[in-house]
Amino acid sequence: MTGHSGFDDSFNIPGGDGFVDVTDFIVAGARDMEPEEVLLMDGFTLMDAMSAFEIGEPRLDSGMILEEQRRPPFDPLTPLLPEEVCWILDRSFACEMEWHAGKTLSQSVFTLLFVHHLPDINPEYLPPEESEDPARPRWLITVVVRAAVLGLLKCCDFGWRELSKNRVHDVEDWQSEKCDVSLLEGVDAEVVLRILDVACDWLRQSYFPEPQVTALCDRLLLRKTLLQLYRSEPLKDSAQLAYDGAIALGLLHRIRTTTQIPLGPDSPAFLAIDPYIARRLPNFMPIRVTELPPQDKSWGALEAFLEYWQEVGKLITSPSLSKWEAAGSLRFALCRSVPPPFHRSLIQSLFFDKNVVLGRQPLTWLVEHFFQETIGLPYASVLQAFKRSAPQPQFAALQDVLERRITKATTTLHWHIFAIAHAFGEPPQLMIPHVKSHWYNPPRRRRHLMKEVLQWHILYDVLLKDVERHKPPDEPTAKVLKAIPQAAQLWRLSASWQVLLSGFQQELYAPEEKPIAYWYLARVLDVHVGCIETVLPAVPPNTSAYHELAYEAEHLAALQMISTALLALTAGYIASPWRRMSLNFLRRYKWVFKEEFDRCVPAEPIPDLCSFPNALREFLLDELYSPSSSFQLAQNILSHLAECSYDWLGHWAPDRKEYLQKLADVCGSLKRISPASVRELPNFDLTLLRWSPDVHPWMPLCS
Repeated sequence: MTGHSGFDDSFNIPGGDGFVDVTDFIVAGARDMEPEEVLLMDGFTLMDAMSAFEIGEPRLDSGMILEEQRRPPFDPLTPLLPEEVCWILDRSFACEMEWHAGKTLSQSVFTLLFVHHLPDINPEYLPPEESEDPARPRWLITVVVRAAVLGLLKCCDFGWRELSKNRVHDVEDWQSEKCDVSLLEGVDAEVVLRILDVACDWLRQSYFPEPQVTALCDRLLLRKTLLQLYRSEPLKDSAQLAYDGAIALGLLHRIRTTTQIPLGPDSPAFLAIDPYIARRLPNFMPIRVTELPPQDKSWGALEAFLEYWQEVGKLITSPSLSKWEAAGSLRFALCRSVPPPFHRSLIQSLFFDKNVVLGRQPLTWLVEHFFQETIGLPYASVLQAFKRSAPQPQFAALQDVLERRITKATTTLHWHIFAIAHAFGEPPQLMIPHVKSHWYNPPRRRRHLMKEVLQWHILYDVLLKDVERHKPPDEPTAKVLKAIPQAAQLWRLSASWQVLLSGFQQELYAPEEKPIAYWYLARVLDVHVGCIETVLPAVPPNTSAYHELAYEAEHLAALQMISTALLALTAGYIASPWRRMSLNFLRRYKWVFKEEFDRCVPAEPIPDLCSFPNALREFLLDELYSPSSSFQLAQNILSHLAECSYDWLGHWAPDRKEYLQKLADVCGSLKRISPASVRELPNFDLTLLRWSPDVHPWMPLCS
């Protein structure tokens, strides 16, 4: 380039221009290296290594098309038979369920190619067709398929709006990336509903056989009903929600029980699904190619999805903390699948949104129901007890403070006012996140309960110290004041043993940690039963709170017996050095070792690992103790409880009975393999115990 009229000879190339060919040098050096030996320069990273072979590597290069992945070009106007349209509509529901199951839109909904060709199948933009096959009319695509795809996208739009409220977490619970594809955000749902109705009218006026018309209309009506569910306002019209849910389940049942004509291997309908569409869409990360599940599995997922709508209807018609608590906790205890992220977000929105509980209740509703359903005392009785025993005139009424949600400026308020307002009003809140946590994903719920244990204990400490400053004028007032801090204590202990049990459900404990977990669980349950026995005399009989506490006393006593017996059976797992066990204990139970606990009254039971060896030794020396008898007694208690009535739980009473009966059955199986006395424990075969959270979340099964 020297001497070129447009080139400056004095221009310096970065790095200089004295390049030398070093190929022969590298080849010669490679001969001196050992097989599998690698030389890395300073600063060379894994990303650099991956980039070296990213291009042309199918797992990393999303743009690379292998020979077996090549497909004929997709023509959205290719004529289709009615049964082929039915198949496409069926797969559209499968795509939607896969998105709700956690896949990205580009792995699920966007694999339906009609989504990307809506302008091409708009009948308003197409000229009339001169010669049309009566068996494959073009309007099956431009009217029927188009209506179904529009309905699918609008359903996804409503779902995306709810999911993006930050009540469930992007990437962790669901995938929000739209890949620059429209979900009809600017189209009114009424327009889509009318298009679905028009498509049904076209089918009913066609010359297709009645079974084919019915099959296609059922799918369009199912899409329409599903769209109505998405856009419904459950708190305003719960009856309509129940009606639409029942209609959708009925349509789904009819679709599943009707035999469809199978498609031939060369059907053009198969080209409407492209699992490799992600390579043509903008993505933030490489997308793994996945196939849609079999249709019957997708129908099962849709049926469960619709049943969750029925659960939503039951919840909004059950304005009770106890019922919401039972609905959430029993789902984990019964090993039921976690609801889809959409419903988990929706339930949280319905419970509390815009400073309103259940769409119409003020925050004081939470305070009232907290006392009423925990210790059976009306909120007015609590206020009256504080008022009658106050050592000096109060500066503000507790009820007024809560209604105004005042949680600061404690210099002019009594501590009990501040503490309760702090718990139910401004962050950090307690009751609202606690109820919502039942619809978190399991690991996040466990982390929340860990934090909640401290918050409940702080509230208990503040209330306890404030009650001590009051002087009740009579015995009934003294009972009320004594029960008030115990209400917070009950919730703390409940959160504590739920954290411990969730560790088994999420398979967090190593074998050597299980005896310690059952030991500490037994201690927490023992304190919880004692707390119930302390507060029960102050609870008015014949109230739902009294019945619930009486049930919990027996239920937790049975759990405590099971935990103690399992401590004896699993003691043989302990084989690690003491130092390692201590370090593991501190990490596993860090949620009870926070320094904030030191500023409050002791949070019994104190997690003291140093007392574990002596306690275990004394326990194993008790020749009168029988693990099999403990399981038998626990089974008798649980079987009796399973036959009792739990009317105060409403729709969830059968679930509690099912939980109790399953736990009783576990006790029965453990009783059969357990030794009759501790003298036989050295001969116990630990391989007989097998933990399977899919069968029972907390207790081992017999191999």
